[in-house]
Amino acid sequence: MISTEIRRIAEAIGDPPEFSRRAHETAKAIGASAIELLAAEFHTEHSPPADVANKFPGLGQWIAARQFSIFEVLFYLGPASLPVLRRVAFGEYDWTQGNAIEVLCRFAAHGIEREQILMELKNAMPGFRYEALIYAAGPLRSHANTDPNVQAVIEELLSVPEFKEAYDELSNARA
Repeated sequence: MISTEIRRIAEAIGDPPEFSRRAHETAKAIGASAIELLAAEFHTEHSPPADVANKFPGLGQWIAARQFSIFEVLFYLGPASLPVLRRVAFGEYDWTQGNAIEVLCRFAAHGIEREQILMELKNAMPGFRYEALIYAAGPLRSHANTDPNVQAVIEELLSVPEFKEAYDELSNARA
């Protein structure tokens, strides 16, 4: 069931409101007891199923869509997701590290352990790989367009030179 739900969410990645709605709906349906099951799905199904392969033709597009889906569900599962998010964000580098950083920032933006999360991120960011910071900054920038709380978190994290460099590169690339 988890894998089917992740697929259903991933298929909507090009439609942010629908993507969010599906993730929220899934979070409500599966509950916090499924958090470790979600984490076990981070690196499964690298290639898209045949019926959606035309929507995800690029190398890594499908697994990235699945990973974004999993982390969106973790966001909607709320604070119960914090142990998994911290394990991924502050653990060994992996493609999913940026996703975890992004969700932690969104939690902080919404008042969930704001000071603790920001302190942890500021302390750890100098040691993060640049790719993880870029991968977190892109979605955060998108969320900041509609959520001033996310923008406030970004502004606070810009005091970390490594994050500022990644964020500025993204901003310059889109200018």
